[in-house]
Amino acid sequence: MNHISTSIAALLLGGLALLLGTHPVGAVVDVSGNLKADSRWRPDDERYTRNETRLALKLDARSTKTFFHAESRLRYFAYPEVSNSAQLRDTDWIQPWRHELYEAYADVYGFLLDNVDLRVGKQRIAWGTADKMNVVDNLNPDDFEDILDFTEKIPTLGLRMDYYPGEFTVTGVIIPVFTPARSLSSSWEVTPAFPLPQGLALRTLDDNVHLPENRPRDAANLGIRIQKPFLNYDWSLSYVYSRDEWALPTRAEILPVDTLGTTDVHLTLEYPRQHIIGADMAGTIGDVGVWAEGAMFFPEEEIYTHVISPSGTQSQLALDDEPYFKFVVGGDYTFTNGLYVNAQYMHGFFTDRGVDNLEDYFLIALEKKFIRDELKVRMTMAAEIADFEDTGDNSAYFGGPELTYSPVDDFEFVIGGLLLEGDASTQFGQFNNNDEIYFQMTFSF
Repeated sequence: MNHISTSIAALLLGGLALLLGTHPVGAVVDVSGNLKADSRWRPDDERYTRNETRLALKLDARSTKTFFHAESRLRYFAYPEVSNSAQLRDTDWIQPWRHELYEAYADVYGFLLDNVDLRVGKQRIAWGTADKMNVVDNLNPDDFEDILDFTEKIPTLGLRMDYYPGEFTVTGVIIPVFTPARSLSSSWEVTPAFPLPQGLALRTLDDNVHLPENRPRDAANLGIRIQKPFLNYDWSLSYVYSRDEWALPTRAEILPVDTLGTTDVHLTLEYPRQHIIGADMAGTIGDVGVWAEGAMFFPEEEIYTHVISPSGTQSQLALDDEPYFKFVVGGDYTFTNGLYVNAQYMHGFFTDRGVDNLEDYFLIALEKKFIRDELKVRMTMAAEIADFEDTGDNSAYFGGPELTYSPVDDFEFVIGGLLLEGDASTQFGQFNNNDEIYFQMTFSF
């Protein structure tokens, strides 16, 4: 989206908020938002990795039978993107910014029947009971732009219908357009891995991403979920037919550079189809909150990488069609002294694929408040284990401390650190020596 269209979108949303806020017609209108400054510094190479100011505006309008919600985000990045003298004439290069329409949807209660609700628009459809580490939450694609918040998802255009027959809730979802996952920002750029044949050395690697055709049979994702409370626990079963939001290599062209084995590689990446059957539960055992999720993934077909080189064409299996199972279990508890503990075990990260490629993750967070709850101290610790038989060379550890100070209800300061250590073959170990210190301020209204 260019800057003219983003400006128009921002003005339209702001004008709508002003119009509804000053001239309500049978509706209750709320306008809220927040202003957040986020600065990060990497001690290893002594450079900033983020300097962003974000303004989020939220509009809610509700009546007896309808509800409307929109969230618009204006983001200013304090890094000039100037690469030539002509760009010095344009403020957009000197002070880059962008507009994001995060969500915009409308609800209709009692649609066709009194016990049917309809939601249409750009929306976040969150399934699962775990604390952000969800394995059944597969309708919205992953958003890895911010490594400090890698559990985020991208809201997408969709139609959701909720039906309430007795104690059951039946939810059906249609997402007509495919949206891929968002990778890490450029400061955390990762080159797609590709195993070269023995004796060859990689010089450059590039790729071409093939998105599915914009037609229902190729691009649409479908989901259905059934929820019911039972024995003081909340249970649900779900089914999703979708495309994997992370692409797999289906073609690799090996291009020799010299006679010494130096090569360039060009990859073609595609998004395969899959079926997902999931189940989740949440409740309490005494004073301990507990949750569990499990999802069985059924790849629709085997995916091969066709390797093309001067010596001929070979096919390597990229993803078997054998089903594989991911799960997460966890719980939380608050001690009498106010110490809050949250612990989770996850088998199969968001980007893990295939029976033999699922790793294990252990996460624990400790949190305690002081000074009339104005100061919050949090420590997060996590471990990634790729192979329990050789953890020394197949593991990673990450986490760090965080202090939050809120002198008033609407304002908070945050300072913290992210520490990463581990083997380069693991998900998080590849970012070894990329520790960060971050400082954030948020004002909400």
